[in-house]
Amino acid sequence: MIDKIKPKRMTSLQWKIYIGFGGMILLLISNGILGIYGLGNAMQSFDQYRDVEKTYNESLAIDRNVQELKRRVNQYINTGHSSNRDAVQVTYEKLQKQVSGLLSDVNDKEISESLIIMNSHLEGYFKNFTLATEERQLRTSLVQTSLPEQGQRVQVNLEKLEAQVHDSPQELSRHYLAALSAQRFFALAEKNALRYFAEPSTPFVDKTLSSLQDARSIIESIQAEALNSEKVLVNDLLSQLDEYERICLRAFQATRSYLYLVNVVMSGEASEFAYYSMQIKNIAESKRTEINQATIVHTQDIKNITTIAIIGALLIGLYYAWRLAYSVVQPITAMTETFRRLGAGETLITIPATDRNDEIGQMAIAADIFNKQNFVTKNLLQQSQTLSQELIQKTRELEMINSELDNFAYIASHDLKSPLRGIDQLAKWIQEDSAEELSEESCVNLNKLQGRIRTMETLLNDLLEYSRIGRMTGECEQTDTGAMLKEISELIDNPEKIQITIAPDMPVLNTFRTPLRHVFLNLITNAVKHHDHPETGEINIDYRELPDFYEFSVKDNGPGIDPKHHDRIFQMYQRVGNTTAEGSGMGLAIIKKQIETLGGTISVESAEKQNTIFHFTWSK
Repeated sequence: MIDKIKPKRMTSLQWKIYIGFGGMILLLISNGILGIYGLGNAMQSFDQYRDVEKTYNESLAIDRNVQELKRRVNQYINTGHSSNRDAVQVTYEKLQKQVSGLLSDVNDKEISESLIIMNSHLEGYFKNFTLATEERQLRTSLVQTSLPEQGQRVQVNLEKLEAQVHDSPQELSRHYLAALSAQRFFALAEKNALRYFAEPSTPFVDKTLSSLQDARSIIESIQAEALNSEKVLVNDLLSQLDEYERICLRAFQATRSYLYLVNVVMSGEASEFAYYSMQIKNIAESKRTEINQATIVHTQDIKNITTIAIIGALLIGLYYAWRLAYSVVQPITAMTETFRRLGAGETLITIPATDRNDEIGQMAIAADIFNKQNFVTKNLLQQSQTLSQELIQKTRELEMINSELDNFAYIASHDLKSPLRGIDQLAKWIQEDSAEELSEESCVNLNKLQGRIRTMETLLNDLLEYSRIGRMTGECEQTDTGAMLKEISELIDNPEKIQITIAPDMPVLNTFRTPLRHVFLNLITNAVKHHDHPETGEINIDYRELPDFYEFSVKDNGPGIDPKHHDRIFQMYQRVGNTTAEGSGMGLAIIKKQIETLGGTISVESAEKQNTIFHFTWSK
């Protein structure tokens, strides 16, 4: 019976330790408070610097996007491509979002005011860009479509007028010359208009309008003396000249408006928001420098205070350590050596310091108890070694028994198969040699004999496989269950073409491939063989993920299994449902043992004349 340590009154040694550790704790708390104070100030400065740094980086991003916006606008001005116009829209929205985001985050009044002004100029810039785009599109439509079409109409009617007056009486021959002059003036007007659109200049506008006026005057002179047959054409021609002049004037106006918006209004707005973008960047950079310098000064102050506190704590800690070493550490060192020897299994004659009236004395009493306990431990160790030797012997005997069972199963299977194959061969010879002499009933009996021989051979193979489960060889390998199931679906005997559906994204796992393939093959083959209406048969394979397993399910819409047979179907040589189907009744028993050997479970969910679902878990 081991003696119990009796509690003793708290002695001076405890008080010395408590006082020493209390002083150390106070020093740690003091240094911790200083550290927290300094860290808090440093974090505050860091937060301010981080905010300013964020503002500075965002201002740089805004400035880059301002330049990008101007570049995109210039590209559109130079090319007029719709892709460039869309790029301007995207850049503007991105820039506006950046300005709005920075305005909501920033706390500096000066930066906020600059952002508000910049945002207003940015909106004005894009609004004028939209107007300029509309004017450019209008100008393009007029110059490239409306004006050439109207010019073509005028030219056609001038040619008609020339043709009519060409064969006129002598007194109207001057009409022919006038028609030629009108054609010349109209061609000159078209030329000057095109020159203006290529190189906008006011003189080209004046020349265009002057040439149109000259052409109109000539046609009006023809109108005064024209025959009735010519007056309709002349009137149409004058109307078309007026329309041509109207289109020219609108195109000139759109061109001037576009150039004014681009070169004057948008240029001014761009300069304004570029100025404020630069101002925001400069303000943020100035504040960043200011906070950085203040942080350096504050950090140096914290460093000096912390250094003094650490040195003071170190000196006081050394003093407490010396006091504790003198009164506590040396005796404890002696007791540590004693416990080390006891822990190594030694049995000591005497235990030092058992006469002390303090905690070390209690430790000495405990050491004495350990010393006595060693005797008990040695006896237990000896008994444990004896049991271990017996366990090793039993393990060897079990290995020998398993080996003998394997050999027995193999020999029994092989020795039984040989006469079966001989009987099968004899039956074939009898059938071949005496086919004409044998009666129809004898032929049927021979066929039954051969069928039962094959059934017996299948039973022997399944029995051998069942006995070997649990002693698998080989290594795990990466197994794609989706590819495996697709391969099985293509290889199985499925004469009625029952539809097999495999869930997408089947898992890939590192496992023993052959047992898993055998489980799937057996369940799918059973669903096909025992289906009662294969023409509409369906087999669905799915899975769900659990923490340590995958749970697979094989579902069919066949005849179902009565719940009273759910346990029996997993037993050896037990069959339910279609008893005429091929098989030994060992399939489900084999895969159940395979699954359970690898740590999984299998169950069935079904009722008679309802769907059947086999669930089994497989370790990840």
